[in-house]
Amino acid sequence: MPKSIKKKPLVSLIGREIKKPETKTKSALGRMSKRKGANYERKIAKVFSSKFGTEFIRTPASGGFAKGMAGTDGFRGDIRPADGRKFGIHCELKNQQTWKLREWYRQSESDCPDYSRPVVVFHEQNSSRDFVMISLDDFLELIDVKRVTK
Repeated sequence: MPKSIKKKPLVSLIGREIKKPETKTKSALGRMSKRKGANYERKIAKVFSSKFGTEFIRTPASGGFAKGMAGTDGFRGDIRPADGRKFGIHCELKNQQTWKLREWYRQSESDCPDYSRPVVVFHEQNSSRDFVMISLDDFLELIDVKRVTK
């Protein structure tokens, strides 16, 4: 039986070791996911700012730090008006490949202040399309009848 031979690293034509492609660690993937979510929040904040005529900003820590703390209703959700005024829509923003609509909507409902309506804004991967999920009751209350009937 031959002696075990130590494997030598692969060598390129110019004598340098060829490195295997690095696989991403869970922490690196987590950072990338967090960055992707933050970019999406900034994008939707710009859309809301343009539509509503007031600046919208990302909520610090995506609103997570405000859970259960008294006096933090204005800091819930993923985006909010920069001037601190109350906004009647509580937005959870999702930019994920797998849609978990029930889970996302429950999160929006559970975090939603009394004066707002829970809404989920989510992105369709590999497209430029965004969607909104809202309860039928809230939709009917928010919709302007004059704009949809002729």
